[in-house]
Amino acid sequence: MDQVLSQEEIDALLSGLSDGAIEIEQKAEPDEPKQEVRTFDILQFTKSKKENLPALQFIYDRFSKSFQSALSLFLGRDVEIEQTPVHYIEYREFVKTLSLPTNMNVITTENLNGFFIVVFDAKIVFCALESVFGGSDVSAPRIEGREFTKIELYVIKKLADIFSNEMEKAWTPVYRITCKYSRSEMNPNYVTMVSQEEIVSICQFSFNIENVSGWMKICIPYGILETIKDYLTSTPSREGLEMRHKWIEKMKEEVMNVPLDIRVTLGKKRISLKDFLGAKEDTIIMVDRSVNDPVDIMIGGKAKLKGRLGILKGSKAVQIEGTI
Repeated sequence: MDQVLSQEEIDALLSGLSDGAIEIEQKAEPDEPKQEVRTFDILQFTKSKKENLPALQFIYDRFSKSFQSALSLFLGRDVEIEQTPVHYIEYREFVKTLSLPTNMNVITTENLNGFFIVVFDAKIVFCALESVFGGSDVSAPRIEGREFTKIELYVIKKLADIFSNEMEKAWTPVYRITCKYSRSEMNPNYVTMVSQEEIVSICQFSFNIENVSGWMKICIPYGILETIKDYLTSTPSREGLEMRHKWIEKMKEEVMNVPLDIRVTLGKKRISLKDFLGAKEDTIIMVDRSVNDPVDIMIGGKAKLKGRLGILKGSKAVQIEGTI
């Protein structure tokens, strides 16, 4: 009971607290961990989550096999190629993976309305040079930070042409495209057709040419692939390809049976309404060509062929002499 305060002591304590005579001991608060705030771009996050395109992996599988054979034939040496799965990153991140010197080739695709960017490892380029110009043994080249010479650019163009030819074949079962070499750049900053923020599709191929290893990367802006996404969302099967081929042949056969309206224009003349109303039975109208001039053969209302009038087995006929 000695621990209990009297009323006078309690009043004195409350008075001291109110007028500040007695300091209150502050309870130490635990240190809160420092929180880092990051900006979250929901639009960019959505862009990076691209839809899987299984047909694109199918195309690259076909391409790796055919390109391996074509490159082995071109170099006269055994070439082994392995590919990695397709992935999607920002173009700026892709450029960061490239080292100088590098070789970026722009391949245009006419009916796809876009382009591919094909990057050859410098070691592959110099190995190809040694093989093409008669090197007896392929060794790891000494890579120098210099521009490619005209002869070296010629060999690079040959590699790009082989790439274009084999890529066309690989795409044929899915979507027919036409590839054409446009130009080469040594510095990635000179390829400005793709914005830094744009998402691109990347597929890397690892090369092994005897005792030298290298790589090749194919970069395609996702916006180009999105225009034909319906063709790329399912992998074509052999049965599907056979059925598609049969349908194409059947459609060609049916198209060949479509009737055409063919007319021959003997001549033309522009006259006034007054002269037309004044024309009688014996009126002679001069046209724009003579009897011996070739005539236009009209198909579907358009001049397509040139011919000459004549008679065959007692009937009037037209002999085709050429196209317009």
